[in-house]
Amino acid sequence: MPAMGNPAATFGVVLLAALCTAAAAAAGNATASPGKNTTAPLPPFGTNHAVGDGAGWFFDWKANASVANYSAWAANRTFYLGDYLSFRTDTGNTVVHTTNATAYKNCSGGMAGGSSGWKAEEAFLAVMLTSEGANYFFSDAWDGEHCRKGMRFEVAVAHGRGLPSVPPSYYEPLSGAPAGALHGGSVVMWIAMAAVFAVLLL
Repeated sequence: MPAMGNPAATFGVVLLAALCTAAAAAAGNATASPGKNTTAPLPPFGTNHAVGDGAGWFFDWKANASVANYSAWAANRTFYLGDYLSFRTDTGNTVVHTTNATAYKNCSGGMAGGSSGWKAEEAFLAVMLTSEGANYFFSDAWDGEHCRKGMRFEVAVAHGRGLPSVPPSYYEPLSGAPAGALHGGSVVMWIAMAAVFAVLLL
């Protein structure tokens, strides 16, 4: 084996190799639990949840109440970004989706601010979950009377696999970060700096 002529260069190469190995390990175990060598399985993407199951999204005028306990329905499920809520309904009902807890509490679609509200024109409506955390759904039909009588529910949306990637040309970044910026950008920066350092030592 040939002898290495420059100890500083040898140190730089070893340092670069160690950093590359550490970066690869960090990228490979991004979902690993602390203290474990296994990665947690990711949930399925795009699960469809039929709101109210067989009952659908309706108001029973004879009983003066919703046809199902939608809060109990939602409490028994796990929701992730990219999942869909499917509403089987009719034109007598609305679907308001918001992250505004006050609008939900007051059954007021008008104060939902930045929410999505739909009046069904057909018998089916699908809503994709795109906001992590608390999401609220209700019908503001009859000035919120449907909501006050049970046509409402809250879901806690977890990250899961996250939303599908969208090419940068399809959207504007929400913050000052450039579109398509990688979460692991700092690791790449450290590898580049280590490579420059190793070259300077040669």
